[in-house]
Amino acid sequence: MLQGWIQIAFTVLIVVAITPFLGKYMARVYQDQRTFLDPALNPVERLLYSLVGVQAQESMTGWQYTRAILYANGIMASLVFFLIMNQGWLPLNPTGVGAPTWDTALHTTVSFITNTNQQHYSGETYLSYGSQMLGLGYHMFTSAATGLAVGIAFIRGLTGRPLGNFYVDLIRSITRILLPISIVGAAILIASGVPETLASPAVVRTLEDPAISQAIARGPVAHFEIIKELGENGGGFFAINSAHPFENPNPLTNLIQIVAMVSIPTSFIYTYGVFANNR
Repeated sequence: MLQGWIQIAFTVLIVVAITPFLGKYMARVYQDQRTFLDPALNPVERLLYSLVGVQAQESMTGWQYTRAILYANGIMASLVFFLIMNQGWLPLNPTGVGAPTWDTALHTTVSFITNTNQQHYSGETYLSYGSQMLGLGYHMFTSAATGLAVGIAFIRGLTGRPLGNFYVDLIRSITRILLPISIVGAAILIASGVPETLASPAVVRTLEDPAISQAIARGPVAHFEIIKELGENGGGFFAINSAHPFENPNPLTNLIQIVAMVSIPTSFIYTYGVFANNR
């Protein structure tokens, strides 16, 4: 009992310590102020803006912002639906899983694009590595970034500022916030024992009877796991999510995942305080 309360208190202290730093950083990102990542990311973002055809300084009206959300997410959902429906012949499919039924693929796509992430399938047997990484993993970034963009547009409106540009907010949410944290978090998870491999499932002999073999599912789990938690996404790489020992093998990974889940929501409150000039 005491150990449990100590773990809860330790987790809360970490979150409280992180909140002002991450909150100020996100405020600087969305106010287009200088950050330490500028030298590396400014050229990347300028390239992305040119590819999308976006003027970074161009602000949208409320209706333009809403249309941009619907258009962008509609296109992204169509691409992921196509990917899942054609996973049987696409690469990164070492287990040779075929296409699911169209309604299951549609439900999964809509669920992930809206960040509601209802998982009524077993990820290790239903989806290929490609669908997990390039489909659901992609949605885990873009749906979380869409939520951040909508949140910051709402904050701008409340504080009397222009709403900003959805495409700029979406790109910056990924490049400046979600991706850097995910890279560091994935590296820590890999070092802590979470698998990250494109190898097919391992086939081993069972302890009960060496004549019987068993396939142990594995895959590119670590990078998938960190954005799942950081972006408040559901839908784990395995059917039982973070109860699976490959997704969450020890107390350190459990701590990292809990902190990742609550760090952005708590810090976003601080970001609002910075925008409102009233912390």
